[in-house]
Amino acid sequence: MTYPESKVEIVRAMEYTKNQEHLDTDETKYKISRKKKLQERCLIGVLTIICCTLIVILIVTFKSGHHPISQNCLIKDNERVFKNNTIKFIHWSDIHYDPFYNETVPSKFFCRQQLALESDNYLAPYGRIGCDSPLNLLENTLNAMKNITEDEEIKFMLLTGDLSGHRMWTNFSGADKVLDNIAIVSSKVHSTFPKIPVFPVIGNNDLPGHYVLPNSTSDWYKKLLTFWSPLILCSGCPGYTRNLIRERVLQETFLEGGYYNTSIADGKIVALALNSLYWSVAVERSVETDRKAVDTYSEKAYWFSNYTDVYVTIVARNYSNLIIGQFFAHTHKDDYRLHSFSSNISFSQHDPLMSFLLLAPAISPVYHNNPAFRMLSLDVEKLSLIDFTQYFMDLVMATEFSNPVWQLDYTFSEKYKSSNPFIDAERINELNQQLLNQTSNKFWKSYVFSRETNYQPMKYSRFTLYCAMRFVHFQSFQQCRKKYIVPGG
Repeated sequence: MTYPESKVEIVRAMEYTKNQEHLDTDETKYKISRKKKLQERCLIGVLTIICCTLIVILIVTFKSGHHPISQNCLIKDNERVFKNNTIKFIHWSDIHYDPFYNETVPSKFFCRQQLALESDNYLAPYGRIGCDSPLNLLENTLNAMKNITEDEEIKFMLLTGDLSGHRMWTNFSGADKVLDNIAIVSSKVHSTFPKIPVFPVIGNNDLPGHYVLPNSTSDWYKKLLTFWSPLILCSGCPGYTRNLIRERVLQETFLEGGYYNTSIADGKIVALALNSLYWSVAVERSVETDRKAVDTYSEKAYWFSNYTDVYVTIVARNYSNLIIGQFFAHTHKDDYRLHSFSSNISFSQHDPLMSFLLLAPAISPVYHNNPAFRMLSLDVEKLSLIDFTQYFMDLVMATEFSNPVWQLDYTFSEKYKSSNPFIDAERINELNQQLLNQTSNKFWKSYVFSRETNYQPMKYSRFTLYCAMRFVHFQSFQQCRKKYIVPGG
């Protein structure tokens, strides 16, 4: 399968934010046929959201293509764009709703009656470690989000992929059940949060087959869009009026490749949602387009190297000064990554050509983790992420006492204290360096016990985690691993 136009759209969206001076140096490369001239645009910033192998980029600029430019948006001395400079949003991911979940069936049968040879000696109505999410867990999570954010003004929500459960392509299920699952999750989300836009993206389990992209004659993307248009366009938002232009723009790109752009914060933030499954090494493709995967996150290849190179070039080399943050998921781990072209495995100072990303934990407890979600804060004046607070459910305790309780996990600024008030590449670089601090284990203990969101840590190597956080390119990662030869940690 050839690479879709979505790659071109990302580059173009970022090109919009290039200033006129750069345009003049390479007019052919950066020529954009749009109604508004670049001189009329007011750059606010760039926010990126991506879900690992699969997901989203949120670009924060003033020009969205959906709202007219207002000269009142220009930032003047002693004048603020927002009276309240902080906006908050929710990020959650990997729900993996499983309609076949059975509270009596143990995890060795994937909690499905169709596979079960025996029942367990206790009931697990809210989910089991090692299985996907029952409807109870989905509904309880949404209620927890609503209760926790009751006194907060949440501006939008990120739902970064894998709404449907694993192992849906069986003799008792199939592609139609995947669509049913996505429809159910989307409806539940919209009914719980009808007054904020929700930006869903496609995960590898949200397809007609596992890592099987729709072909050119498929109506899969069209069906997904019927579930997601009310979320993206926020049909329940106050003052909502149907905008045929916005609908058309959404349809044009989503039906082409499962990606889209939209706007939030009164048009001051542009969200570009990618379907980066087209970059995934797991997707079947022809010999002509197949090439060796040499990229790593925790020693596992996700993207083909040519796509990784292009992406890292964009976020770390060309536009690192514009990108506020990136938000990944898919791994079901609470984690962090740095993007850099540096091959120096000893560098400890902040590389100006560096970007960072935050990996979100999952709702599904299938990979030995407690369910969790985040509420993040963004300063719209300083154009920086300033903090996030994470909440989780202790699934073992909830099951034992038949009482699902969502509690505070941690607040980033309190857990990883720093003189830097922002969450940026420098801050994540500092966290990364602290993992090898020989005089204090504070950061290391905080980090390693958070990866499974307060469930029992799985087997790990301290230096592998350090190197994986630091290097995205395989050769640099391998060099880093060779430097630290002692296993464990």
